[in-house]
Amino acid sequence: MLNYTKLGNNIYLAKEDSGRVNCLNSLIIEDPTPNEAILIEANYPFDEIEELYKRIAPPAKALLLSHGHTDHTAHAFYHQQKYKTPIYIPVQEQEHLLSLDTLRDAAGFTRLGLEEKYNLMVREYMKFQECETVLPYTPGEKIFHYNVVDIETVHIPGHSPGHTAFALKFSPELNNKNILYVSDIGSHPYYGDLYCSLSAYRDSIDKLEKVYLSGDYILVPAHGNYYQEKEPDFFNRIRRKIRKNAQKVLEALSKTEPKSIKDLVYEWFMTPKDRAHPLIKELYLLWDGGMIAQHLREFQDQGLVRKIEEKDFLNDNYILV
Repeated sequence: MLNYTKLGNNIYLAKEDSGRVNCLNSLIIEDPTPNEAILIEANYPFDEIEELYKRIAPPAKALLLSHGHTDHTAHAFYHQQKYKTPIYIPVQEQEHLLSLDTLRDAAGFTRLGLEEKYNLMVREYMKFQECETVLPYTPGEKIFHYNVVDIETVHIPGHSPGHTAFALKFSPELNNKNILYVSDIGSHPYYGDLYCSLSAYRDSIDKLEKVYLSGDYILVPAHGNYYQEKEPDFFNRIRRKIRKNAQKVLEALSKTEPKSIKDLVYEWFMTPKDRAHPLIKELYLLWDGGMIAQHLREFQDQGLVRKIEEKDFLNDNYILV
């Protein structure tokens, strides 16, 4: 079942009513004049996708995806195959919807020997299938022009190379507040894939904060709470979370006992052990290990940490200076 929250005339936030991990805040823009809808993210279980298309007239004008992570894209193929909806994705990540191997390799799961567990999660649990074709756009340059709304793309790399926010600006006659969809710049910052960049993630926080504070926007992250009234501390909370992650890494290190990234992951200070699914807990070697590695590199640059043994990504040993 989908819960719809009206954010203005013809615009709804739709979220599945379930306990599934990483449920998305998706946007549904209903344009009654040409009887078309524009979808942003809309990655739901198949039954909820069926429910959505009973509400709107298929095909939708577009399904806009902010990036290629599978919690956002796993069922894009279903929109395309069954309802002929065009799929738009940042040009930097278009291959990730056409080939799961490409996504798995780029993110780092293959390098760390996690192919089998990753395929289990994505193919078996998430029911991912590749799309037949996608329509790439260039974030930061592309503006989607529709009858009732212009959707500006904002390039916010760091979380992924093509990670994109959407600034929705509505026709004046609708009398809607504009909406800033910030995707995965949110209260649980993630920068663990091997193509992630913590410095770029921080820059993207700064960029989005400037956009948000420059106008009157409803703020919608991909996960968690959304904000119809101004919430100026939202971005500072993300910064504090990143600083807290850094502090956890620093406190786990020692001046006498070398530790590897693998050692640090399995201390479970980034993700509590009871939250890690037992059948795929090895994937946290990338999810948590990648974030730990980002902080270790910064600590090395600051002269706080030294790498004392070079083996491989997971087994390099680090010690406090």
